[in-house]
Amino acid sequence: MTTEQFLQDLIVESWLDGNGDGLRADTPILELNIISSVEIFELVHAIQTEFGIVIPLPNIRPENFRSIEAIAGLIERFRTKGKDSR
Repeated sequence: MTTEQFLQDLIVESWLDGNGDGLRADTPILELNIISSVEIFELVHAIQTEFGIVIPLPNIRPENFRSIEAIAGLIERFRTKGKDSR
């Protein structure tokens, strides 16, 4: 499963009642109120648990969570940082 697929499945199941029709990697999920600013923290917790990364608080800002694509990019940056520090 890709990072984007994990995110899409999580968003569909958690916030769209299982109906992901029209949800794409570039769908503006914050603009469309698919998830709220409060729910971003639930999403961050799920991401940190799934991928074993820590997303520092300064990185939890709207531009990093505007779409599945943007979130996947954020995850990959921190996964890469984790590999670099080993």
